[in-house]
Amino acid sequence: MEKIVIDKNKCIGCGLCVHNHPEYLIFDEMGLAEPVDKEIPENDKSSFLETVEQCLTEAFKIEDIKTSEDNIAA
Repeated sequence: MEKIVIDKNKCIGCGLCVHNHPEYLIFDEMGLAEPVDKEIPENDKSSFLETVEQCLTEAFKIEDIKTSEDNIAA
């Protein structure tokens, strides 16, 4: 399973990602992007990855949850 990870220190709240994928991303109280904890289905993944590549500050990515948990345990 994969999840969306956003680096709030890099996000500038431009809204590109939220505008392109409002079903997966919202604005938090500070106006920065925040994931809605919804898995991205395979048919939306390529479109979402295009948006990841378009992020001006490289603030977000898709990460494999198993990899994240493995890194925490190490």
